[in-house]
Amino acid sequence: MEAFVLAGGKSSRMGRDKGLVRLNEQPMILHVLKELQILGISTKIIANNPAYKKFMLPVYSDVIPKKGPMGGLLTAMENTKAKMVILLACDMPFVTAGAIELLLENANNRQIIASVYNQKINPLFSIYPVILKENIKKSIAVRELKMTDFILKNEHVLLPFQNESSGKIFKNINTEKERKEAEKKWKN
Repeated sequence: MEAFVLAGGKSSRMGRDKGLVRLNEQPMILHVLKELQILGISTKIIANNPAYKKFMLPVYSDVIPKKGPMGGLLTAMENTKAKMVILLACDMPFVTAGAIELLLENANNRQIIASVYNQKINPLFSIYPVILKENIKKSIAVRELKMTDFILKNEHVLLPFQNESSGKIFKNINTEKERKEAEKKWKN
C-alpha cells in the first residue's frame, strides 16, 4: 500500500495553490502528510508545482495533464510498486490517522474501497487496486473522468463514515472564506 496526496488541481476558487495555503500556521497538505506519517505509510505527492519538493517526499507531475483526479489516479498507478494505492486530497486538512486506518482495515487488492459520508462517495479518500490501471487508461481515453462513475463501474465496496466527526474529516477547504472559517474553528 502506498499513499498519494493529490495537489495538482487548478485551485481556481482559492486563487492560489491550495495545498500550500497556510492553515493553523502550516501548509494545508502538511496536515494530511502528518496523519499518514503517524501510520507509517509510504507517501508520495502528485503535483505539477515543484514547490512540493520541500516536503522531502517524491513528487510526480501528471502523466496525462489536465485530466483532473482521474489523471492523478493514473499517475499514482504509474509510480507505485504496491498492489493498492490510497488517494487523498491535499485540501482535507482535518483527516485523521484513525479514519485512514479504517480504510486500510477494509483494503482489498481486488476492489475499490470508497469512503462514503452523508450518502456521498468521496473518491479522494479511497483505496484503489493497481489491477485497475488499464481500466483507468480506457476511461481517460474516452473522456470518462468522473471518479464516482469510475468507482461504481468497477468492483467496489462503499465504506460509510457516519460518526459525529466524519463531517469535519471530509471537509474540503476550497475558498479563502472556508480557510478563515476553518482557522477560527481550529483556534476555538
